[in-house]
Amino acid sequence: MSRFVSLIAALVLVGCDRGPAVDVDGERLIGRFVGEGKVAAFLGVPFAEPPVGELRWRAPQTLQSKLKRRQTTEFAAACMQTMRILDWYRYMAETFGGSADYYPDLEVSEDCLYLNIWTATLDGNAGLPVMVWVHGGSNRSGWSYEPNYHGHVLAQKGVVVVSVAYRQGAFGFLSHPELSRDGALANFGLWDIVASLQWVRQNIRQFGGDPDRITVFGESAGAEDILALMFAEAARPLFDRAILQSSSGYGINKVSLAAEQARGVKLAQLLGLDASESLEQLRRVPADKLLHVYEEAFSEYFHSPAIDGQLITEATWEGIQAGRFADHELIMGTNADEWFDSIAIDATTADVVAAAEELQYLESSAALAAVAAEVDPRRALDRLTTAENYLCPTQSTAAAMTAAGGDAWLYYFTRVREDAGGQKVGAFHGAEYAYAFGVHDAYMLTNDVDLALTDTMMDYWVQFAATGNPNSEATPHWPQFRAPDFLVQELGNEVLTIRAPEPELCALFRARIAGRD
Repeated sequence: MSRFVSLIAALVLVGCDRGPAVDVDGERLIGRFVGEGKVAAFLGVPFAEPPVGELRWRAPQTLQSKLKRRQTTEFAAACMQTMRILDWYRYMAETFGGSADYYPDLEVSEDCLYLNIWTATLDGNAGLPVMVWVHGGSNRSGWSYEPNYHGHVLAQKGVVVVSVAYRQGAFGFLSHPELSRDGALANFGLWDIVASLQWVRQNIRQFGGDPDRITVFGESAGAEDILALMFAEAARPLFDRAILQSSSGYGINKVSLAAEQARGVKLAQLLGLDASESLEQLRRVPADKLLHVYEEAFSEYFHSPAIDGQLITEATWEGIQAGRFADHELIMGTNADEWFDSIAIDATTADVVAAAEELQYLESSAALAAVAAEVDPRRALDRLTTAENYLCPTQSTAAAMTAAGGDAWLYYFTRVREDAGGQKVGAFHGAEYAYAFGVHDAYMLTNDVDLALTDTMMDYWVQFAATGNPNSEATPHWPQFRAPDFLVQELGNEVLTIRAPEPELCALFRARIAGRD
């Protein structure tokens, strides 16, 4: 039976539900058809109890508040956050000649632990590979159903697509000394991701998925979180392979539990709470007030996984360097112009020199020499930032994995949209979303080159999810990132194999990191 026919059959069987229906863990979930009726979508599916009141700053709890029939036809509210990412989307729309109104207002709530599923079959024996998306946003913003994350196109390639939510910022990543060691001490957002993966393994078969073929993929902080979970005993068995898009952070700098606890104490002080009972009182502070005070105090803080001694027992970088990747397969990659659009248009050579002096992992004088030929200071600044924060750590991670006997493929995304907006922002941070999901924004120029690249990227991603190797007869051959050649697949106007970019800067990175070990 074809996937489309199986969906029609499902509709006939549950006609009274007026949509596709699946029985899951004591509930009947009623979804809706999308993608011209070819895909069943189940949106806003709870995978844990709402983390509110006494459950604030606790590990996600098994869902108890079940319904006999649950409508899952609309997305749930996003986790508590500012409008930082929404504002960025609206800026991008205007940059490409569209309207900020293209993106509706975002509803946020502390009750936000929901996931979304797109599938082209409800045959429980279909055994399709499963792809679980973890969004980015510096672990302080972002949501599971941002426009380019909708899975209806990707699902038609023969996978079940799931996108998951996790607590952000103050609600997901700080700690407090009054938290009991009988429960989770920190990394609540990461525990949410673990809980969502447990739900997927337990229930995805009813949606046509194979619980033994789960690929977790994500971007930026989401990719960083996935990488950290590759070294977490509670999470490692829950997925088989990973795709990390523009990962950042990497755990090179250790984040301690004490530092997270100190931020929790500081937050209580800022709210004027009694020091002897601050945790109990913090749990009673309205979510919007807590968010406002926290964001004012810690607006520039990047929330990385903390070494809590429970879920995270070592810095991610230590696990990478030790080669403790288990038997996971990995695709990693970065974009060519990750930070270009965030750099001031009037940047000067003096700004480049100042930025080089602030580099942590690239020796400043040698780094300046590597970008000396750049006429545009913004290009020089972008190369330094992209190399230190994305490109070179990615190359080092993949090299460590293949040196340990694992399988890793690297990509370099270079496609720039052929309109004025594209020329302004380049291959920006997040530019690859639309190609990986096959969902392009209407305000951007999308031509045949973009559509061809979209097909190739989705084919790579799906083939990898199905087999652990992105190569098939349908796509250009993609070699692993192995010594001595260290080859990378460029995903741009053409798809072809190249040498690893920025060899001088990444040699500096490796030398500095080696000196830290």
